Amino acid sequence: MQEKLNQIIFDLVPLKTLVDDVKSIKSEIADLKTSVEMAHNSISDFTAVVSTLDARVSNVEKIANRIPNLQAEVSRLKQEMEERDQWARANNVEIRGIPLKRGENLYEIAQKIGDMSNFPIRKEDINYIARIPTRVPNAEKPIIIAFNSRYTKEDLVASARRRKELMLTDLGFSATGQFYVNDHLTQKNKALLSKARALAREKDFRYIWVKHSKVMARKSDTSQIFIIKNEKDLLKIV
Repeated sequence: MQEKLNQIIFDLVPLKTLVDDVKSIKSEIADLKTSVEMAHNSISDFTAVVSTLDARVSNVEKIANRIPNLQAEVSRLKQEMEERDQWARANNVEIRGIPLKRGENLYEIAQKIGDMSNFPIRKEDINYIARIPTRVPNAEKPIIIAFNSRYTKEDLVASARRRKELMLTDLGFSATGQFYVNDHLTQKNKALLSKARALAREKDFRYIWVKHSKVMARKSDTSQIFIIKNEKDLLKIV
């Protein structure tokens, strides 16, 4: 009997180890299950992040695709504003080179310029006349004459150009030198005119001038006339 009992006890020894192994395996399975669940949650989170990023990238691409159209629209609006600004000056002449004199009468100066140009100017032709500030430090302030009619302004500019040389001494100044009667251009058009003239000298381009407040260009007497409205148009001076 004792031998049988001993045998049974001997046979049960491995069983305890097996039970321990089963417990260990169950623990490992539980840990694995936890890891799998965590991995699943991580994958779900990652998928959500990727989905969000995809949506944001898609929005960025849509915006990027719109940029050329938006840039074109901005350029169009800027050009339109520039043209309106220039149109607001359509009746104006800008006179540069006349020294500032204390107590000066700008109406008298305007009338003398008209007489010199063989184009009489009446006071009632003028809407306003004034000196305006300049962006160039210490430069003489130009005189702006705003006429009631654009045609009066155009005729005065044309007559003054036919005179070619308008001398300060003819206005009663002791200082020597010339003064100039031109269209009243916006800062942008003045810059375009300056660049166009510099390019014309470099490229042997014969004519650069202003007419009806527009910068005009022509390579030779027989070539086509074109208008310079923006920087791109300067590329035509070749």
